[in-house]
Amino acid sequence: MKKFFMAVCVCLAIFTMVGSAFAEELWDWHLRGADEGLAYGALPPAGLYFINDFYWLGNWNGHDNGGHTTGAKINGYVDVPILLWNPGLCPILGATYSAAIAQPFDSSILRVPATGGFDSATGSQWGTYNTILVPFILSWEIPCNLHVAASMQIGLNDGTTSPGDSLASITKHPGDLLASKNFSPTSGNLYAWSASNNYSFSPTIGISWLYEGWNIGAEFMYTFWTKDSDCQYQNGDQLYADYTLTYTCGKWTFGLGAEGTNQLYNDKGNFFTPSGYVYGKLLDTCNVNYTAGPIVGYNFGPCSLLFTYNFQLTTKNDVGGDWAMLRLVVPLGNPCDWYK
Repeated sequence: MKKFFMAVCVCLAIFTMVGSAFAEELWDWHLRGADEGLAYGALPPAGLYFINDFYWLGNWNGHDNGGHTTGAKINGYVDVPILLWNPGLCPILGATYSAAIAQPFDSSILRVPATGGFDSATGSQWGTYNTILVPFILSWEIPCNLHVAASMQIGLNDGTTSPGDSLASITKHPGDLLASKNFSPTSGNLYAWSASNNYSFSPTIGISWLYEGWNIGAEFMYTFWTKDSDCQYQNGDQLYADYTLTYTCGKWTFGLGAEGTNQLYNDKGNFFTPSGYVYGKLLDTCNVNYTAGPIVGYNFGPCSLLFTYNFQLTTKNDVGGDWAMLRLVVPLGNPCDWYK
């Protein structure tokens, strides 16, 4: 039951025009803190599982490189249905094997203040984020109640956006934004995309200490992207980390979670110069995000719910704020037994 998905940022082309400072081309790969509360190094018993993550972010503010708010705001909802399968195979390299697939759906409202001679702009959209494949999750149980897992996650370039509600339906070239019907000083309209126009690859390591109801662990995900071939934008590599400290007593689980997002390299893309658009490294685009907060869960047997709320601690070159997530886990049994 691993990973997945995006925080929220908007295309650099938009902010080239309106002057706000965000680092990402569009969505982050991994929803901030989405894996808080999980046993990162362990896997559930053999069988097929349905997981649904509902993620809410409200009035996130844009922050510049110094951590100061810029006036831009975004509200968003992300729903992520996931299928996880543990086939119960013989150990592979001594590890338990599982695989997963996820298809996120997202909806957002973006507001950009008047700046640089442009009027304020607001727009909303819905659509699907890139499908996420996890071809393998390998989990090892080692001495001292420790569990370690390794996985690879692949994001496909297949996201979609509601028709007519996206800059992607008009243009992806920064110089054409003012001529488009979706963004102008007079129309006041601005729409973001529902997905990033690239492929992503995320090797991930998780470790958990599980003992008599305690779950103490951390998960680290390194993500790199292919270049957006439409607007020639290249995201810088990012490191994501989720942390969990929980205790389960009977059907209840209580604890704390935290997350950190750090972009390691500046983005590359087209930027405007007096002589025209030039492709190169964009300075000061590395973003930083840290949040933390409580975790509460309840096991209904066999289904379970886990609620996480995080408070914003630090945000730079990005949008940030408090967020909440509700995770539902439903065991579907072993497919091999369905026809017996």
